[in-house]
Amino acid sequence: MSDLGQLLKKARLDRGISLDELEEMTKIRKRYLEAIEDGDYKVLPGSFYVRAFIKSYSESVGLDPNEVLALYGNAIPAQTVETTAEPTIRRKRTNARNTEKLSKWASNILMLSFVLLILGVLYYFIGNSYKGDASKEVDPGEKITEKRVDETSLAGDASGKTDSSKLPQGSNKPAGDTQINQPAPPPPTPVVTLARTDGNTDYYTVTNADKVSVLLKINGEECWLKIDKIVPATAERKQERQEIEAKLYKKGDTRDWTSDSGVFMRIGFPPAVEVVVNGTAISLGTKKDVKQIQIDLVKTI
Repeated sequence: MSDLGQLLKKARLDRGISLDELEEMTKIRKRYLEAIEDGDYKVLPGSFYVRAFIKSYSESVGLDPNEVLALYGNAIPAQTVETTAEPTIRRKRTNARNTEKLSKWASNILMLSFVLLILGVLYYFIGNSYKGDASKEVDPGEKITEKRVDETSLAGDASGKTDSSKLPQGSNKPAGDTQINQPAPPPPTPVVTLARTDGNTDYYTVTNADKVSVLLKINGEECWLKIDKIVPATAERKQERQEIEAKLYKKGDTRDWTSDSGVFMRIGFPPAVEVVVNGTAISLGTKKDVKQIQIDLVKTI
């Protein structure tokens, strides 16, 4: 094992991270991680990837990648640019641009067709309404008179009594029949509760909400985080998790997610992170070990 490999492996073990967990964090195959620790760089796909893999490994175990590369630069193979892959990349970019142009043309044509369809429907209905009005002819001999309410009948007789039968329809409606629209009650405030703690995993429940809203803020050092959506169990399948996002966040980064079911988070460096769930801040403690949080949505409204 090389000195660089010993340094990286020691940092990984100090943080209590297994190779399987590191593979999930860095998205680097386990056999490549083992090769880096053993100093066997020939196993890696090319010298171009050696420094990139070592940098990602160092960041995930809390080491400064620049210092690591500077200290062991002589032991790391020099980068070589693989020119053979350049034509393939150019062809892929050209194909992507052509596909993007076709998509824009298709979208424009679809939008134009939709507008023409709306104009056609409006023209049809407006034309029919004009035809209906033209068919109604007014008889010149018919007298048009203004219908007025007899003021004397409304004024009442000399005794001040009014004949209710002569009042306009609806004027004698009792005042008690008037309906007052009551304003709708405000929605209940979501409640986030710590249900239990099992090892390094905290279990929370969210009530009075139909979705789980998670806000992430990186206030300290860099931190790796993964968040999964919890798919409830059904008669056909067991409960499972679907990955929403997994990456290394830097200081000052913010991110928010919304899920219609529960979520599961895995945080690599808790002291650097602030997590807010449905407006409530979640305590991550001060330990630097990996922290896991499961948030279950309990729909009560």
